[in-house]
Amino acid sequence: MILNICDNGDVLSVMRIVNITVLIIKIAIPIILILSLSINYLKAVYTSDNDALVKANKQAVNKMIAAILIFFIPTFVNVLVKLGSSENGYSNCLTNATEEKISEAYVNQAQNTVDYAKNNKTRGNYSIAKSYVSTLKDKDEKERLNKELDAILKEIEAKEEEEKKKEEANKLTQFGNLNTDFWFPVGGSEVKEINGVKFAPGPPVATALTAHFGGNDSVHKGLGGGHGAIDIGAGKWSYVIAAKSGTVISPGANDRIDYPDSSIKPDANGKYNCRGLVANSVTIDHGDGTKTSYAHFTANTITVRAGDHVTQGQIIGQVGSSGCSTGPHLHFAISVNGKNVDPEKYVSGSNPRP
Repeated sequence: MILNICDNGDVLSVMRIVNITVLIIKIAIPIILILSLSINYLKAVYTSDNDALVKANKQAVNKMIAAILIFFIPTFVNVLVKLGSSENGYSNCLTNATEEKISEAYVNQAQNTVDYAKNNKTRGNYSIAKSYVSTLKDKDEKERLNKELDAILKEIEAKEEEEKKKEEANKLTQFGNLNTDFWFPVGGSEVKEINGVKFAPGPPVATALTAHFGGNDSVHKGLGGGHGAIDIGAGKWSYVIAAKSGTVISPGANDRIDYPDSSIKPDANGKYNCRGLVANSVTIDHGDGTKTSYAHFTANTITVRAGDHVTQGQIIGQVGSSGCSTGPHLHFAISVNGKNVDPEKYVSGSNPRP
């Protein structure tokens, strides 16, 4: 089956060169043959050479046949090609190879790439279309298509921005779709009184991540597995705040035992034995499949109890070093549908840090 390549500007440009070459051959070769024949006759007549005249007569027939064939064969082939392609609705490349048709073909090619970019809306397709349009010689069509491309680029940028937002919002969708960011759980440290509990003044809050999620550093080797939370080093008495609104489920001020600050030391093998050293802690259920846990509070500073509703940013206690701890810090964990996830990927900096 013959391919319809006659709408390709590059093909038509080549065909135009072929057309011009064929035209030159059709005109020039017969003229040359006729001139050559005329010269032979003139020589024979001028010299009164009967043999030369006989020879010229013989050559005349051959040269006339050659001239006729050279002149008509390209035209005959062109007609055959045209007849052969007409059944399939294909245009004749040689017939279409005009300046107007070539320009039209390039515009159509550029339009096709622009339409493809419009339907698919990707940077790659946009760049290809832009490249095609830039080669157009027709200024009006070039301007028209560039306006289309400008509109397409705006749509692509809007699409990319939307995808970026979705990626940010759903970066951990394998654990659940979170609609609200978790705030950084360590807040201010000025003197406050909440529910009759007066908080002691603490140092300005300066925090540092002292243990990563899943880590198995020297402190957590004694736990028998990786760390299911992050540790945030902060000054003792710094406020711990609810990272997200929810309901306190455990242990709460009404059903907990205050554990004093501990100062554990590694054994001879460099391991810490944390068995039996329970930290003062709070767990909050956020009602969307997520829970947060906070541990190592200073004794008697937890201000909430089981069943309390807390709002995001509400103070729930103060940083300490109770339980298995080598110094003041907050153990902070987030679970989604019962599975612990890396808090670093969830916590935002939306709450101001003093």
